[in-house]
Amino acid sequence: MPIVKASTFADPNDVAAYRKAIAEGKSRSEALRLGDDGIGSWGDDTTSEDIPMCALPPEDWETKWGGGENARGKKVRVTYKGKSVTGDLRDTMPHKKNITNGAGIDLNPGFVKSFGLKPGFLLDGFAWEWADS
Repeated sequence: MPIVKASTFADPNDVAAYRKAIAEGKSRSEALRLGDDGIGSWGDDTTSEDIPMCALPPEDWETKWGGGENARGKKVRVTYKGKSVTGDLRDTMPHKKNITNGAGIDLNPGFVKSFGLKPGFLLDGFAWEWADS
């Protein structure tokens, strides 16, 4: 079970930063560097506070599941400080070589709320594993 640094995505501030960038005329790729549009790589709404969802680097899900549609919705169990929460893989992170903040998993508002945390963090000590066989 990898133990990684976790970051957050698709929270209200993240989506607002993306929308502001778009309103200022930035391209989608420029806006995604500043915030998140709340839509996962496979078209899922990732903004829910009630449904835990995550993103992993392609190296993690491609190795296990192959193409994106095969990985979409697979169950991921995340453990932090002894508490485990299971959610869905609904987005992808950049390739590991392109991740600049050191995160190994990205958690949506549903995961964040399940752990009793506030969005916008970058924290060490999150373990994750596939909950699907």
